[in-house]
Amino acid sequence: MIVLVGSEKGGVGKSTIAAHTAVRLSMTDKPTILVDADPQATSWGWAQARSKYKPDAPKVETTKITGDIRPGIKDLAASYGHIVIDCGGADSVALRSGMMIAHRLLIPSKVARRDLETLKHVSTLVHAANEKRESQLIARVVFNMTRALPNFWTRIEGAKEAVEALGLQVCPYPIVERVSYDDTQYRGGTVFDDQSDQKAIDEMERVLKALLRKEKPE
Repeated sequence: MIVLVGSEKGGVGKSTIAAHTAVRLSMTDKPTILVDADPQATSWGWAQARSKYKPDAPKVETTKITGDIRPGIKDLAASYGHIVIDCGGADSVALRSGMMIAHRLLIPSKVARRDLETLKHVSTLVHAANEKRESQLIARVVFNMTRALPNFWTRIEGAKEAVEALGLQVCPYPIVERVSYDDTQYRGGTVFDDQSDQKAIDEMERVLKALLRKEKPE
């Protein structure tokens, strides 16, 4: 499976989600590689730290590819069962070319209005890619850094309606802002490795199953 994690907004947790996706897919015992297509190279640094400090954890290899990533991804597909691509927060050649080769596009977003506004153009890019692809790219938005407050669900539901009006699917499970996501990524970890926050583990497991499954979420 080729999973592209991207959006046009920075600071929405793309690298965190890419890392957790790569680790969870590597737990299926298929060779997994995390491709960093972001000039900031956050995922590259995380993977290097994981290799150094967590040699006994589920293995995730890493590489960097910039520009049109299709040739490089096609080469990697011959050796890896799962490829996770972390793109930067901008409309880029890497993002557009990734949309042409990925099986899934995960689009992290906050529920803030300024973040939701950027999804209009992302939706346009997805529709343009699907007009050229033989098989449809399954693109799903996941709300990240939400608050575990009852009255915050009203904002989430409103954001969900706005995104679905753009023709994009929305993951039915948001990701709550938890310190464990930040803390466990120190030295290349994830909540799956740390095992100290069961709520976060269950949450991320539920989210990734919804994002990566074939059928349309309810």
